[in-house]
Amino acid sequence: MHWSVYCVNLVHGQIDILDPSPWTDQQQKEIHGGIAHRIHKRLNDIFQSFTGGRFIDFSHWGLPYVPVPKVVVSNDCGFFTMLFIEHYDGENRKLNINIDPLLGAQYRAQLLYYIVFHKRNDITPLPDVIEELAPWHSHHIEMPQ
Repeated sequence: MHWSVYCVNLVHGQIDILDPSPWTDQQQKEIHGGIAHRIHKRLNDIFQSFTGGRFIDFSHWGLPYVPVPKVVVSNDCGFFTMLFIEHYDGENRKLNINIDPLLGAQYRAQLLYYIVFHKRNDITPLPDVIEELAPWHSHHIEMPQ
């Protein structure tokens, strides 16, 4: 499975593609070539249907690839795309944080910590070994930002 971000960029009138895989330009075009146009059409159709045609028709917009950090471990692509979604500045076409591809394991740990201990995670009880790491315990491990 592979993850990428397709961002409807109203500022630039394009759909930005943020892909963390370290493919060559040719591989990227081959991988996204067929799927990008289907996503493009379906996404536009959904927006038109949902808004009753009031949303701008972006069916003819370009699909540029935005330079983003590339994963070192292929399984990190999903975690990188979550960071892209949270930190992408479409107006300036850049991320508002530095993402170090060598820290993939740290990003996975931070997201797991966030999900497990999120206030809306109502799965209880947590196993004791996990509960001990909860932020409401004074001895928990602080995850770096």
